[in-house]
Amino acid sequence: MLAYQNNQPLTSICIPTYNAEKTVVSTVQSILNQTYQNLEIIIVDNASTDNTLVLLQQFKDSRIKIYRNEKNIGAEKNWNRCIELATGEYIAIFHADDLYKPDIVEKQVQAFHDNPSIGAVFTMTNHINEHDEVIGEHKLPVELKGKEIYYFPEIFISILKNLNFLVCPSAMVRSEIYKELTPFDYERFGTSADLDMWLKVLEKHPIAILDEKLMSWRRNKIQGSYLYNYLRTEQADFFKVMDFYLSKENDDLKIPQSALSRYELQRTVDNITRSVNFIFKSQPQDAKKLLKKSLSSRVFRATIDCIKEPKYIAYCIFGVLFLFSINLRIGLYFVKVVKVFSWLLYLWKRMFR
Repeated sequence: MLAYQNNQPLTSICIPTYNAEKTVVSTVQSILNQTYQNLEIIIVDNASTDNTLVLLQQFKDSRIKIYRNEKNIGAEKNWNRCIELATGEYIAIFHADDLYKPDIVEKQVQAFHDNPSIGAVFTMTNHINEHDEVIGEHKLPVELKGKEIYYFPEIFISILKNLNFLVCPSAMVRSEIYKELTPFDYERFGTSADLDMWLKVLEKHPIAILDEKLMSWRRNKIQGSYLYNYLRTEQADFFKVMDFYLSKENDDLKIPQSALSRYELQRTVDNITRSVNFIFKSQPQDAKKLLKKSLSSRVFRATIDCIKEPKYIAYCIFGVLFLFSINLRIGLYFVKVVKVFSWLLYLWKRMFR
């Protein structure tokens, strides 16, 4: 329980919605079930064309405030509007298709109370499918375990090595910080504008990460993140953010070579994925050009630096064989064979795990 139960600061839970009729009722109910009661629940609907608003209007809780955009303004601009409307001391943008455990808000507010210097609080999460079944989990990188408060250098280096592990729909941020740092820079960083926001917070304030699965993050094929990655041939937005911060002068940031090597391999994996998508789009010359650029001597040196991580070795071997198959004009068949093999391996592991 909160150490100051009788003096709970107002906390704004923002839920941006768009055509969320299948999940939004469960999401809102999980917020109403919170042990922390001093909430304003701000729902900003982005011109939904389904029954989202009809379902939301059935809730009679006075803490719920519903706003509707006359036209769709895009996801990130809708997030910005949520923050503008929020009046609480802390602001969270919870997603309309996720589920939140009853004590997530209480534990996040407690973390702010216990650590007055922090700017934001994140949690870990389970992954669920459209049937609310747990299909995976989001783990804190092993090198960060055993603490709760983190600063820019350690988080940035860990993201270089592990990709973005800060769970966007778990984030709670001090109101004055959010309002100072918004808007989300979607024009420059696209789908990774949230990562840019977390790094901007970290440049000025430490953050807390609660190593507990306090929410369930839905992963399905109608999500924006899935649709973005499906057959994507441009570089992932993640690298735009990380390259931007790598280019900034920071005398306090000492990045080990192992982290830079891992980052180089993350980019190579992304490039190989893009090359596969070029093949599916009948653009073999673009795939070939990208693979040749990716499988450089620098990448092979990075692979040697990460020799104990077989995943990257496997990707590089796949990339070389894939390039060879494109030269033989059988790239599409090669990819299909590998996909069938991967699926059979996945089924085998599921059966005997």
